[in-house]
Amino acid sequence: MAVTASRLGNSPITWDWTHFSSDTSAPPVKNWESAWAQLKARFEKNEVGFFEAPINKQISQLDESVALAQSINASRKFSDCLFLGIGGSSLGPLSMLSALQDKRPASHPIRFHFAENPDPMDWNATLQKLNPETTLVCAVTKSGTTFETLSQLLIALEWLGKPRWKSHVVCITDPQKGDLLQFAKKNDVPTLFIAPPVGGRFSIFTPVGLFPLALAGLSTEEFMKGAATIRDYADKTPAEKNPFFIIGQKLVDQFESRPIHVCMPYSTRLRMVGDWFVQLWGESLGKDGKGFTPLAALGAIDQHSILQLLRDGPDDKVTWFVTVDKMGQTAKIPSSVDGIHSHEYPAFARLQGHTLESLLKIEYQATSLVLAKRKRPHMSIQLDSLDEKSMGALYFAFSVLTAFTGTLWGVDPFDQPGVEEGKVYTRESLDRIKQQGHS
Repeated sequence: MAVTASRLGNSPITWDWTHFSSDTSAPPVKNWESAWAQLKARFEKNEVGFFEAPINKQISQLDESVALAQSINASRKFSDCLFLGIGGSSLGPLSMLSALQDKRPASHPIRFHFAENPDPMDWNATLQKLNPETTLVCAVTKSGTTFETLSQLLIALEWLGKPRWKSHVVCITDPQKGDLLQFAKKNDVPTLFIAPPVGGRFSIFTPVGLFPLALAGLSTEEFMKGAATIRDYADKTPAEKNPFFIIGQKLVDQFESRPIHVCMPYSTRLRMVGDWFVQLWGESLGKDGKGFTPLAALGAIDQHSILQLLRDGPDDKVTWFVTVDKMGQTAKIPSSVDGIHSHEYPAFARLQGHTLESLLKIEYQATSLVLAKRKRPHMSIQLDSLDEKSMGALYFAFSVLTAFTGTLWGVDPFDQPGVEEGKVYTRESLDRIKQQGHS
């Protein structure tokens, strides 16, 4: 019998693809082994670094990230952190801190403000809420030349005033090149480094993710431990039983008929993980006429928006559910409420005695059943709980699947030529407008 669900080793994740495909043909194990060998060769040559980050602190810069965060927290200077970054330099920490906000200890009260888009209305509204005396500015750009981030940094530096740069700014960038690195060196600004072989959308396993995690008082050790459990599982599981290989192949096989992938967590705390997935999946695989169109949704909210489309619209989608087994909190729907007689309100009576946690699970199960009955493909990724270890495992599992699927498909999952071309045009336009004397 074909394997259609698996606990991913010692990780806190169970992946169920029972309703994804009914194909029972013999798996192309040799192709999978060849693709995995190609990918591992890139890991071993240090050409691609994210896979080694959970076991190599030189790549993750774990100790340096924690030490700087602890030093800043110990100073007790800051009530807020203005985090400047875009794409892979922000979506990872933004989604992670959103997911783990209830885990933060009261002893680490720093509030995070993510400034991603160079939208003047949003920027001014954010800055007006902050005090330069008590705000830490963290600027993240791997290249050191990202226009959106540097534009905001320049304004923030003026806002802070030069005497505060050394104490109120942290830079996270490439260790060898880029204008941000040169600025930091010249002005003695504390700097953490993104290892050159780690691409931006995989950089949550570097100071991009680890520094804000530590600054928030959360466990970087547990986060990386979760990632390491997935690394170990992916590396040691036989090809014919490896979910990353099985699922990657099925996704590629169904590309022509089902090119749209909907990531739909059933937890509000995981809403931003959908946005992180959209960048990872779209930017990594969208090349050479190939690539899936990723969309982010949220259960149960989007049962009232796109479920109808998923059920009866074009059969061109695969839905990825992400659920949490034990949320750690609940809210009981009272069995009786003074002044309300259940027999008068059947809908009230049906809900009374349940909890919001059980209702959310029932909603997910109902959505899965709706799709199953219509033979609409979907998968379920279940986290044991919402904590640092589970989040580390989830990000790493998606990263491994992305890397393998691209390699199997003949797509380089680690470059982004389209993004780089856009940067060239932006640079040329900025220079041309400046030469013309306009702003």
